[in-house]
Amino acid sequence: MPWILRFAIGSLFVFVIGAVMIAWACMSTGWETLTWFAWGCITSGAGLIGAALLAMLSAVIYQGWRRFSLALMRVSVLLFLALLIFAKFA
Repeated sequence: MPWILRFAIGSLFVFVIGAVMIAWACMSTGWETLTWFAWGCITSGAGLIGAALLAMLSAVIYQGWRRFSLALMRVSVLLFLALLIFAKFA
């Protein structure tokens, strides 16, 4: 597996960390909720955008891994859209 794809998968784990921060913010009360929610949105958004960009770069460079890279990019974009919808209604 190319190193770019490994970084893309690592970026998805950054998204998971941000999603946990957002979930923590939704369960807690008080002013710290805003801080957790903001940092969670920043962390998860950066993770998903990084994963999508790295997956696109990998699809261009490594022809053998193109199908996996594009699937990873699709997952990243769909998770980012789900995050935006969740943030709008949270």
